[in-house]
Amino acid sequence: MRYGAPSYTVPGFGFGRPWTPAVRALIVGCGGAYLAQLFFGRSFPFVDLFALDTARPFEIWRWVTYAFLHGGVFHLLFNALAIWMFGSEIEERLGTRRFVAFCTATGVGAALSVVLVDRLLGRESLVLGASGIVFGLLLAYGLLFSERVITLLVFFVLPVSMKAKHFVVAFGVIELLFGMAGGDGVAHFAHLGGMFFGWLFLQAPAAVTPRGPGALAALRDRLGVFTRARDDRRMDALLQKVNERGIGSLTAGEKNFLHRMSRRKRWN
Repeated sequence: MRYGAPSYTVPGFGFGRPWTPAVRALIVGCGGAYLAQLFFGRSFPFVDLFALDTARPFEIWRWVTYAFLHGGVFHLLFNALAIWMFGSEIEERLGTRRFVAFCTATGVGAALSVVLVDRLLGRESLVLGASGIVFGLLLAYGLLFSERVITLLVFFVLPVSMKAKHFVVAFGVIELLFGMAGGDGVAHFAHLGGMFFGWLFLQAPAAVTPRGPGALAALRDRLGVFTRARDDRRMDALLQKVNERGIGSLTAGEKNFLHRMSRRKRWN
């Protein structure tokens, strides 16, 4: 292994899929929050304080904390499995910092979508779960790995294979239809909001500001190349002047410059 190179291969579990840092933190956070709900929920109102309540949209912390709460063990396991399966490869592609920003944008965007739809329809909802982030990751997977073939077990029996881009479109249409039908107790517009804000996030160019000693060293090298090229052009012009008019035609500054350049040539 190359020292200093990031590695997402350890720790890992199951099916050879890597468990990347932000994916691990998100799953552990959701699992820890669910255990707290399970063991301390009767004495502490986790859901009342931290779930997204569209009747209280200005309690902004809820727009983040709701994603760590879940309504049951299968709700948690489904979201954790999807985050692991799709998120690990996306984090490797985007990098951990941008992946964290992506998950934040999709989670908050999903919350905003539910609040706006509920305001428009004149209703109130209590929302919890990381499904908005999950659907944002599905959208990202479909864009970043569009030709990848995904096989689903429909009703856990019938295998259906399709490209990732078609998979995302199919899920988006299904969520839209269920969201318009309503009445099933699922926040479908949170799912659609996660997909929409995930798409918006990926349209923005990645930051290119140099960071860290390696980037600074590369920047110094580029500036050094530019400076040496400029000095070489000036030295050539002064040598041409000496050839045409003699050494006496040089000013004191020009002589000092040639002296400095001769030392640089000697030591480089």
